[in-house]
Amino acid sequence: MRESKAKNRILQVADEKFRKVGYANLNVNEIAHEAGVSIGTLYYHFPEGKTSILMEIRERIAEEYKTRFSERLDTERIDEAASFNEGLEWLLETLIGVHREERLVLAAIDSEVLSNLASYDKVVESVNVRDLMESDAGPVVGVLEALLSRHPGDGLTLKGREARVNKVVDVLIHRFVYVESMFGSEREFIDMMIDIVRALLA
Repeated sequence: MRESKAKNRILQVADEKFRKVGYANLNVNEIAHEAGVSIGTLYYHFPEGKTSILMEIRERIAEEYKTRFSERLDTERIDEAASFNEGLEWLLETLIGVHREERLVLAAIDSEVLSNLASYDKVVESVNVRDLMESDAGPVVGVLEALLSRHPGDGLTLKGREARVNKVVDVLIHRFVYVESMFGSEREFIDMMIDIVRALLA
């Protein structure tokens, strides 16, 4: 088995097991066995074990997320929004829907980062986090720019604030999709998010 095939097989098995048993119950020995590779091969491709595997799954999901977001965003509805707030509401509804589908992965990533900071820091040393964040932010920033160009009268601007706005929106949506009761109803959460985004753009 070539190394690239071995890596792909490890990820396939890990992703399948993760969705069945959760991140906490993942076992690298079981993953290696089911993938038909040695434990040494697994650690060759994923030096930090489960953390490295999780980050690779996260990167793949980020690509899938952008595709799903583009497919589900009703651009005509955004274009026809009567106000910035109305367009932002529809954008937020789309983001919530797409993020809900990967709530287990999002929760696992946050749990791993908070419980294993040293290991996480080693993993992100090999990842260009800034490029990854900019890539993730692209779809959302594009919609916000379009809305602001259509509704300029509110005195809001995104220029120089792209990364900050996207980080705040992303983190809060992550929290909402796996602990929704913390924020009340979806309507209440969206109203709060509109106020937050407007404050960041003011």
